[in-house]
Amino acid sequence: MNLNRISKPTFIYTVLFLCVILCSSNVSYGQGFFRKIFKGKDKKANTELVQENTPSEVAVIVPTFSLENGIEDCQHQEELASLPEAYQRINLNETEQCENVVEILDGKFVDATYLTGFDYYSSWDNWNVNPYNISSKVLKDSVDLHLYEEGDSLAWAFPLDEKRKVTSKYGFRRWRFHHGIDVKLAVGDTLRSMFDGVVRIAKYNRRGYGYYVMIRHKNGLETLYGHMSRYLVRPGQEVKAGEVIGLGGNTGRSTGPHLHFEIRYQGYAFNPEDMIDFANHEIIPPSDFTLTAKNYELLIESKKNVYHRIRSGDSLWKISRRYGTSITKICRLNGMSKRTTLRVGRTIRVR
Repeated sequence: MNLNRISKPTFIYTVLFLCVILCSSNVSYGQGFFRKIFKGKDKKANTELVQENTPSEVAVIVPTFSLENGIEDCQHQEELASLPEAYQRINLNETEQCENVVEILDGKFVDATYLTGFDYYSSWDNWNVNPYNISSKVLKDSVDLHLYEEGDSLAWAFPLDEKRKVTSKYGFRRWRFHHGIDVKLAVGDTLRSMFDGVVRIAKYNRRGYGYYVMIRHKNGLETLYGHMSRYLVRPGQEVKAGEVIGLGGNTGRSTGPHLHFEIRYQGYAFNPEDMIDFANHEIIPPSDFTLTAKNYELLIESKKNVYHRIRSGDSLWKISRRYGTSITKICRLNGMSKRTTLRVGRTIRVR
């Protein structure tokens, strides 16, 4: 080609056109151009890649339902129904596996015996020691209780590991009835459950038990452990005989470190020393125990008594006149003298 024949304007326009093409190859125009050229090849390669990575079967994640105590949860029917048919589990409510499992608290499942073993067990209360509202007339009845299988040394345990002195017995104590026994201990001493059971109450009571735990047992009894420095269990938790439930202390209405221990049936406390010996560890709970009116003798007597809650302006003379008794008798019944200051809110026995 003879470049001399090309005019200058034509030469300049040609150079500018080539520059535009070269620059556009590095930006969007060029990219779009090359995409179109290789579009078919990329699509084919991607298709082959997807086909190679696609598994032959889609994995299905099957949810599992379990409880803290290891018993399978018999609920969650909606979740089970939503699973593919091949992964659906048997409805455990229709099998023997769950006939004896009940929910006592949200998400807490235990043996049904704790709610059906005795008539009064149908009431479950995490706040009140005696929520049953059973007439005290039942105290005169006799009932045979099977506490544990004879010969099973692991079916019961002493609440304290060592022999301890009983500092206050069951029965009348000055102006109020003492529903258990007080056993001397050191702060931090280990406290154990007397029988297998489930914790019904674990809380703090400022004017009474302090930190305390109440356990319902399969044998019909309930035991209470008061004045702890701390409890180590929660309501709805199952415990074994001898399992640590708390540490000894001096909380609540207490004048020194001790364990306040009660045994109750149908909400009424009887003398724990009729069943267990803290002082010598010689008397052990029998496998079969007959509860009679004799065990409740002092409690029955207390129901016959009359009490008065002191109000502002009360005096021993005024109280004695109101109830038809004498000042001397009131003082004797309450272990007080005529000079004792009557504090408002205090309850005294008047008959």
